[in-house]
Amino acid sequence: MSNAVQYPTMATVKDAAARFGISEYFLRNLCRAGKVRFVCVGNRWLINMDSLAAYFNEGDDPAELESRHG
Repeated sequence: MSNAVQYPTMATVKDAAARFGISEYFLRNLCRAGKVRFVCVGNRWLINMDSLAAYFNEGDDPAELESRHG
């Protein structure tokens, strides 16, 4: 049994939004709504990439959501 701690993959709002093809504004709204996990380090938001991927894997299309929510 390994005692290694596994940390989640985190990314800045800018990087995470670019990877998923959504706006930074929309990603911040997902975080505020509690749909995507994030942490604040100072004034920087770090997005849990597994949480963001899980959100879209549940059937939500990033392009469709972006057009509906701006």
